[in-house]
Amino acid sequence: MPREITYTTLAIGAPLLCVAALVEGEPRRIWTMLLGAVISLAMMVLIRVLSRGGMGDGDVRLSPLLGAYLGWLNPGLAPIGLFFGFILGAVVSVALLALGRVGRRTAVPFGPFLAAGTVLAIFLGQDYIDVLMRR
Repeated sequence: MPREITYTTLAIGAPLLCVAALVEGEPRRIWTMLLGAVISLAMMVLIRVLSRGGMGDGDVRLSPLLGAYLGWLNPGLAPIGLFFGFILGAVVSVALLALGRVGRRTAVPFGPFLAAGTVLAIFLGQDYIDVLMRR
């Protein structure tokens, strides 16, 4: 995803989330939004460092945007959204490998999987957290 789109979306979305938090009378959501962004960014930076460049810079730049939206709902959803994105990316990549559409060294864009993982986390993330916490 081009950085201009990511940065513009964050520049527009973050203030709107702040306004929504204030209108709802829940100013703590501003802090949870920031926490979600920090969690997502920290995790992706760590993954990028550990993968020695295997993770693209655009994916790292996209992560705080997605984390901010998830954090606004619940900061615990930020790592869940990343997890779902990685699972989706792995499933699709294995399928593409099995079908011979890509090779082991083929770069597969990861941003769409991060976005899809975020959407899944919005709808299924809290249930997933609840199941994990029961154990």
